[in-house]
Amino acid sequence: MPEFSLNTNWLIPAPIEAVWSCLIDTENWPFWWKYVISVEEIESGDASGLNNIRRYCWRTCLPYTLTLNLCVTEIQPCRFVAVKVDGDLQGYGRCQLCSDSANHYTQVKYKWHVQTCKPWMNRFATLAAPVFAWNHDRVMKSGEESLIRYLSTVKNL
Repeated sequence: MPEFSLNTNWLIPAPIEAVWSCLIDTENWPFWWKYVISVEEIESGDASGLNNIRRYCWRTCLPYTLTLNLCVTEIQPCRFVAVKVDGDLQGYGRCQLCSDSANHYTQVKYKWHVQTCKPWMNRFATLAAPVFAWNHDRVMKSGEESLIRYLSTVKNL
């Protein structure tokens, strides 16, 4: 299976607590992030969120969807969450937050290391790798822009 390492950085003009609150409230992502079709909790995990499993259905800029199950493997509130990924992709991911309290910005760093599991993606991955990376970047950029808009309008920050 072809492997992808994908890194994304967001800069959100909001306090870290507000950003964290939106990011861990994944069931509401479809309301503000246009590429998230649905989020369904499969297993609640413990009180801290550890071992929580949710199924995410994503649309993309290209004519395909991805369904992923993310299981929380590590979590430190307002600092980071790490997940194991399976479904149409498999591997792991990490989302880390850093605060610039002087300027009220939060930096969000995503790191994904995944393999494609869909047969058609595996067949075309060598040639299509740059297109898959571009697609990921566009979906993630949309997430950054959507979160900024959501926080500025809904949360009145």
